Amino acid sequence: MNARSFLKLGLVAASIILLASCHKTPGSADNSFGNGSQSHGLGKLTHFAGQQEGEMYTTEAPHNQIYRFDYDNYTLAQKYIPSVNAQAEYLKSNPGARILIAGHTDERGSREYNIALGEHRANAVAELMQMSGVNRNQIRIVSYGKERPANLGHDDESHAQNRRAELTYEATK
Repeated sequence: MNARSFLKLGLVAASIILLASCHKTPGSADNSFGNGSQSHGLGKLTHFAGQQEGEMYTTEAPHNQIYRFDYDNYTLAQKYIPSVNAQAEYLKSNPGARILIAGHTDERGSREYNIALGEHRANAVAELMQMSGVNRNQIRIVSYGKERPANLGHDDESHAQNRRAELTYEATK
């Protein structure tokens, strides 16, 4: 294979990789709320050093967050407290800012049970923010239960990625 053919093959491979990385799969974050609103540039869910697959939390604010939960549990892990506090400080400093906290579960359990568990997870994050002084009017809660999985798999890692609360900025001013 000559250098020109090798270069063409490399360009084709790079194009395929680029297109594949842009493809939206079912259950992937698209930063829309189903009601026509968008997060307008804040929808970047960034993986930070030291985090497990599916974890996307930071102390940067405003910044959309994903907080994972243990099986059948709605206690927020201690490692997320600095992130929640950073978002709370931003919200307190910007009374026009609004967030959506969506609770999610894995596929196990009844629909009703998972809706309730997802709501408990979202409320765990909201209550911590309110204890920090965030106005309740800045927070909207929704539970999707098992209806919007982040990972469509049926293994332990897929389940772990689906047990989450997603904090998304709806407005930043």
